[in-house]
Amino acid sequence: MVRELCHLVVAAVHSGSDDHRFEALFFASGPARRSSFKGFFAGFKNRHGAIDVGANEVCIHYADKPFSITYARMPLLSALMEFLMTSIGYGVLDDTLSALMAKDMPNQKQVSGVANELSKKLYTYLGAHLPPAQEQRKSQSFLRFVTDNATDKDLSSMAIDDDTVMEFWLRFSGENKDEQGIDVKTYRSVFRMAVHLVSILRYAEDKFRMDGALPIGTDFETGEIDPSDLDAALADIEPDRSPLEDLADAISAGIKIINKREMETLEEVFHGDAAASLLTVSILRNAVFGTAQSGLVQALRQSKGRSLEQQISEVPADDYWVRLDQYRKLLDHIEQMLLASFHVLACAKNAAAATIAMALRPDIDVSSLIGKTDEPDWGDSNVVSLHANTALTQFFSRLSDEDASDIGQLAGAARKAFNGVSRQGFNDADIKRADSVAGFAALTSALISLRGALTKFLNQHTATIDWDHQLVIDTVDFQSQFTALYGGQNG
Repeated sequence: MVRELCHLVVAAVHSGSDDHRFEALFFASGPARRSSFKGFFAGFKNRHGAIDVGANEVCIHYADKPFSITYARMPLLSALMEFLMTSIGYGVLDDTLSALMAKDMPNQKQVSGVANELSKKLYTYLGAHLPPAQEQRKSQSFLRFVTDNATDKDLSSMAIDDDTVMEFWLRFSGENKDEQGIDVKTYRSVFRMAVHLVSILRYAEDKFRMDGALPIGTDFETGEIDPSDLDAALADIEPDRSPLEDLADAISAGIKIINKREMETLEEVFHGDAAASLLTVSILRNAVFGTAQSGLVQALRQSKGRSLEQQISEVPADDYWVRLDQYRKLLDHIEQMLLASFHVLACAKNAAAATIAMALRPDIDVSSLIGKTDEPDWGDSNVVSLHANTALTQFFSRLSDEDASDIGQLAGAARKAFNGVSRQGFNDADIKRADSVAGFAALTSALISLRGALTKFLNQHTATIDWDHQLVIDTVDFQSQFTALYGGQNG
């Protein structure tokens, strides 16, 4: 189809276009209909004597062999042209097609070469925006499994829990495949599918205030959605931007508030509030046994060292308590980074400092900052409150009083935290730059969000679970499944 479009570009350019361009055919010939394209070519000048305009098609007589394009096909090719402009961009498209717009007519080989180059750029775009077909089939298989096991066949975020994830992996990771022959060998791949589905369903429930989001079934008149169409339905819903993306942007900008190892730990534990509450055990299973499975796969590829049977018997290398301790240390680190950020923003008298202060010290006494309350009603939402400005001025004026006020004590702790950080972006020269201050201000929301999420995960979601007992059960299940996948006759 791309090759056919390239031939149509040749016809548009060399049918008599004074500027040797293709845009007039696609965007100035009227609605994308058969009759419009036929009318466009009816007035061509046949400058090269190589293009025949017939009643049903246009035929290009190349030096090697002819190529014909019907008018009925042109509306579809026009849609492809518009899609290419939207996806890979007009500049890239124009540069790629430039070889077809020279004064001399190209030959079939040249047209094919341009078509191949254009196809590569299109597939590069699609590869970055669409999941592979195998991954889509895996997701559909998991959706069917969840739906079949959901109460009343209503698919909601609550239908997905730790047992669902584990049961699906145990059933389909070995020799027992579903009706499409799908097998999901790694626990981590199932976990990620579950997290993605939970986050999207919870987002839909919150956004549309549904009692049960996206009912699944075949009663289409009542609004039920066929399971085979669920991927398309969910594709229209995208959750909010993750605070991890803001952290990554800050790191790229030179503020090393999180190093590579800390980021990996954050990515391991932070999956949003819905996953934290519904898939608490799964998060730890993925961290401990998902990592162990990755090591076994790597050992299988290398085919050296200790036997896989022996390595499986030693799984896991660490336990749930080790991971939870790492998450607590990460929470402490985020606390210190918030304090250090407060120091940077306070020195610059940036309003985001007050946001951090309220997050770190929610009980701090700010009543004395309010001042008089007889401000007139300005009747304009665009007028900044004088009380707010006054309160900020009072707030920053008390930062130097480190002994006599809560705000001053916070400032002292923040200065100490900042001086204890030896990372890029954390020195006196950096924090005086406007772009650096703006970077720290932009990080405020992400750090506060991550701090709150980790605190809730550790103090609420994980606190009620008997992790010693859970580890004993999971070790047996994972070792048994790893043996079925990699040990013995499959090793």
